[in-house]
Amino acid sequence: MVAPAPSSPPSAPVRGTFVRNSLTSTFTIGLDFFTLTSLVELAGVDYVLATWIATVVGSLSNFSINRWWTFRVAWQPRSMQFLRFVLVQVAASGLHTGGVWIFTRFLGLPYPVSKLLVAALVYLGWNYPMNRWVVFNPRFSRPGQPAAA
Repeated sequence: MVAPAPSSPPSAPVRGTFVRNSLTSTFTIGLDFFTLTSLVELAGVDYVLATWIATVVGSLSNFSINRWWTFRVAWQPRSMQFLRFVLVQVAASGLHTGGVWIFTRFLGLPYPVSKLLVAALVYLGWNYPMNRWVVFNPRFSRPGQPAAA
């Protein structure tokens, strides 16, 4: 006889989640940074528009990795989780784009330096807290509801 699967996994310690999320974000920031510099340097796209496009590219891979590995909440219904993620990422994209523009335009930093600084600030001040406590929070899943496919 096989025991039924639990309705939710045991909660992960905050430190382990933070480490996994930091690794995930390092990968997706790399993807984001590669997209940004490629668009600007190879395609001639304005750095402000390229910053926004790059955050969208990075965030799409971030959702999948965070759902399955970082926060281990793939058992939650995907649709509402993704909706919460999109809302958080819209704000994050605005923070990234605005921050890079401000740091580059008014502080005179090169856009790649601005991007790295803003990425660290947005990650620590917005993305990690919002992903942990809003997007991937098990309390937002209705008990007894089967996981979405």
